[in-house]
Amino acid sequence: MKHNSLPTNGETSDELVMTLTDPAHLFNAPPADPLSPSPIEALGIAGVDHLLSRLHMDKKLLRLRKLALVFPAQNVPEDGGERIMLALHRQVELRLAEQRRELRNTYRNGWRALMIAVGLLAISLAISSIFASDFTEGMRPLIRKTFEYGFEIIGWVILWHPVDVIVFEPLTMRWRIKSLQALAAMQVVVRSSPEVG
Repeated sequence: MKHNSLPTNGETSDELVMTLTDPAHLFNAPPADPLSPSPIEALGIAGVDHLLSRLHMDKKLLRLRKLALVFPAQNVPEDGGERIMLALHRQVELRLAEQRRELRNTYRNGWRALMIAVGLLAISLAISSIFASDFTEGMRPLIRKTFEYGFEIIGWVILWHPVDVIVFEPLTMRWRIKSLQALAAMQVVVRSSPEVG
């Protein structure tokens, strides 16, 4: 099977290259074809999703300013790819808006969870302090210490979830947003390659 001279799914010094046999596969996942020269079509995923995945995993690609789409000559759009560029930017804008909404919701839910967790932590520490006080000195030492440390541990464990939501979950979302912004800023060029397909 012949391959085009450009990378089927890679980058040059100044551009990201994606090979497709059909322009529709940029937005719609094609049936998986392991023998296709296009990794997107071999994997059976939409081109945009594959691009975002690569931008998210390889931060060096965020600096590239051009996206080259390579199609068989018979499938190159008559307008030279103008509608593809408009459609790509439109989808990226919608995904950006969605990710920003999701980020705001994550922070909002995280702060709500944090307030509840702080209250439960205070209750757990108060109960723990009761078992550490003279009030329970008549209990067996093992049971007393188990409840004392058990409630303290429970309180701090409860606090972990909101901290995870507020601190760590947004990191992934922010990288997705950066990937989308990088893709939105790229100039899209369409090239033909008779050897593809």
